[in-house]
Amino acid sequence: MRWFYRVLIFLAIIPIQALLLEKVRFAGVKPDFPLVFVFVQGWVWGEKAGLYWGLALGGLVDLFSIGAFGVSFALKGAVGFLSGILGKSFLHLSLQSYVIIFLLVSILHDFTGSFYVHGIGLETFRAVRVGEILIRAIYNTLLSLGCILFIWGKRGNGLGEYGGAIFSSRKKPGTGA
Repeated sequence: MRWFYRVLIFLAIIPIQALLLEKVRFAGVKPDFPLVFVFVQGWVWGEKAGLYWGLALGGLVDLFSIGAFGVSFALKGAVGFLSGILGKSFLHLSLQSYVIIFLLVSILHDFTGSFYVHGIGLETFRAVRVGEILIRAIYNTLLSLGCILFIWGKRGNGLGEYGGAIFSSRKKPGTGA
């Protein structure tokens, strides 16, 4: 990716999150687009790209948020690095495995951030917040899955090579078997 596009994407993420996705709420919850972007970067291009994008976007989110400084920086950096490692390790799993992995990563990201900001006491952590985290995790998972499938299609790798059991054909190309 050229530097111009990287800077453009970097500068466009926060306005997309704040303006565009504010209108696209599902059950009152909007997706965490920087988290989705960081996960996809790590999953598709490896842990180094995921870590760098996670730290950069996490720092940018922290810069423009009114919450505790450094939470998004650390969490999104960790998600980018972790997704890069998981993407390399579980590249040939089924589509259901991708969904489960990112669902768990998104839930862990939101729980960790909430506990860091609001404290460890569970009395402040109501069932409404848990429901919001689960809905956001499902929303983030669907967005990330769509992005990953789009990128694989654009890269020309085909979904059979990377899509796991759901997209794999029984015949291998060029072998006639």
